[in-house]
Amino acid sequence: MIEAKGHAAELSEAQLLAMYELVLTGRILETRLHTMYRGGRLAGAVYPGVGQEAAQVGFAYALEDGDVFGPTHRDLLGQLTRGVTLEETLLNFYGKASAPTKGRDGNSHFNVLDKGTLMVISPLPDAYPVAMGCALAFHQRLERRVALANCGEGATATGTWHETVNMAAVLHLPIVFTVQNNQYAYSTPNEREFNLSYVAHRADGYGIPGVVVDGNDILECYSAAKEAVERARNGEGPTLIEAVTFRHFGHAGHDPADYVKPDEREEWMAKDPVPRFEEFLGSRGLLDEARRAELHERIEQKIRKTIEWAQEQPDPAPDWVTADLFAVRSKPIPAPTAPAGEPITLLDAVAQGLDEEMERDERVFILGEDVGPFGGAFKVTKGLFEKYGPSRVIDSPIAETAIVGGAVGAALMGQVPIVELQYTDFIYPAMDQLVNEAAKYHWKTGDAVPIVIRGPSGGGLRAGPFHSINPEGLLSHHPGLKIVVPSTPSAAKGLLLAAIRDPNPVVFLEHKKLYRSVKEPVPPGDYEIEIGKARLAREGDDVTIVTWGAMVHTSLEAAERLAAEGIEAEIVDLQSVSPIDWDAIFASVAKTSRLVVVQEDVPFSSIASEVSARVAAEAFWDLDAPIIRVTPPHTHIPFAAVLEDAFIPQAEDVFNAVRKLADV
Repeated sequence: MIEAKGHAAELSEAQLLAMYELVLTGRILETRLHTMYRGGRLAGAVYPGVGQEAAQVGFAYALEDGDVFGPTHRDLLGQLTRGVTLEETLLNFYGKASAPTKGRDGNSHFNVLDKGTLMVISPLPDAYPVAMGCALAFHQRLERRVALANCGEGATATGTWHETVNMAAVLHLPIVFTVQNNQYAYSTPNEREFNLSYVAHRADGYGIPGVVVDGNDILECYSAAKEAVERARNGEGPTLIEAVTFRHFGHAGHDPADYVKPDEREEWMAKDPVPRFEEFLGSRGLLDEARRAELHERIEQKIRKTIEWAQEQPDPAPDWVTADLFAVRSKPIPAPTAPAGEPITLLDAVAQGLDEEMERDERVFILGEDVGPFGGAFKVTKGLFEKYGPSRVIDSPIAETAIVGGAVGAALMGQVPIVELQYTDFIYPAMDQLVNEAAKYHWKTGDAVPIVIRGPSGGGLRAGPFHSINPEGLLSHHPGLKIVVPSTPSAAKGLLLAAIRDPNPVVFLEHKKLYRSVKEPVPPGDYEIEIGKARLAREGDDVTIVTWGAMVHTSLEAAERLAAEGIEAEIVDLQSVSPIDWDAIFASVAKTSRLVVVQEDVPFSSIASEVSARVAAEAFWDLDAPIIRVTPPHTHIPFAAVLEDAFIPQAEDVFNAVRKLADV
């Protein structure tokens, strides 16, 4: 029989009975949902946590109001333990308009942030870095709040898991990492998942405590979690807890789990956490058969009635499919005044914008590799560490996934993170967190994620194929991200301030060839340039050139040569490629009747492709000639000067494209 030891001995009778009611609710609810799914009466998917109730309730019950829980798809009961209602849960399973995700995601893929639960998504353990970011926010603000992130043992094989636990340990954050080891990652048994007796033994490699508990003993799970939560709350850093348990059903509703051997199943079923807890409560005089039956019947009736109620609630309106992609900014945008003062470089403009915004808003902080005393790979953050200290200019391990996911969590807790990438080529490891967490959060939950991901992009400095990409086409493919590409110092500062103050995730691409090659005075004081508004870089009547970033200057050079031949090119500098200022493009094309799109990114599935397609579809009758794209070939960016110059569009290429159109 289980025993009340450690922190569990401090639980009152009322708390013990409340925990039992939660356990029983989880068992009845998830068994019912599983049965309905198997019978074709429930759409979507189910990921039953039946058999894991002790760990789910024991861990989540150890948290307090204000703490944060990062669950997985099998942690439905953990969410209920944190205060999410049965009504909210079942509305989401039926995809209803008033569900936490408004029908945009189903089953257990939801959260209720004001009750301290983070968004559940399919890739695992994606809640780990987000929860770590929440803990970072608590740490920065010296709040006595704690995050707890849970996953299954299979997810501990991922780089996301390692990056997050390592970073949290290095930064000494108030977080508890829990692992529910239910013996199978889908169908893969423990011996094919890790070469250790227990996952918690990995804690030694991170310099944090590791604890293994009986995952079918709710009191042992609670006691271990409570101790770890208190350690974290008192500034003693993370703990890793592994609950060894068993999943009664398959990975999901469609999985019969026939890979589990009968004798193994029989052995684990004898350790079922529900009757073990019932036996303990009976020994305390808190539960008898009549009380158990009465409680079981009451919970069953409530679940049945709530299911019937949820089924009858309104569905989402069809036009919601395009709504809520971005959080709406309510604060006014300060417009720029006339430029003044000494000319500064684009790099200086970015650095100036960072400094001024950090001074203005104490929530703003910088997170990235070598951004501290070293000042960043390109010295953009030089001097900021000395001015604002290590809690606001944070040197991180090499861990792009944890960095971006951590920024998401910190933003959800009210901070304003700015992530510096050494090169934007290195954004690929972070795409999961950027696309599945940052970009989808507001759309799914209504919660704003104000983060900026910034860093050097582009070629022209002989840096080769791993330090020269222009990722705007890739990034713009994903809804929910804003992509900004400034071409001048004035634009760089104004757009950066707008990006930091925007309530959405913004990727800010700083072309490194422009860092020190372009100088100009910038407007004094506080100003912004609205994201999504193009700049008319040059007026002309004969042809429109749509471009952005470094290609603005290439196009301006070509335009001067064209003017000498009597051809006046109008250059539209998009400044942001998501969203795009279509009104500016259409107005210019209506004026000139010819269009050339110039980009440094490769041509296939690109911004140039989208601009060309939409102008052809919506402004066809304004065109007097075919649309021409000036792009690199569809290959990788080479190193040798002669090859890179052949790859990147030159002024001569733009000149020839416009001359070709002028002759049509």
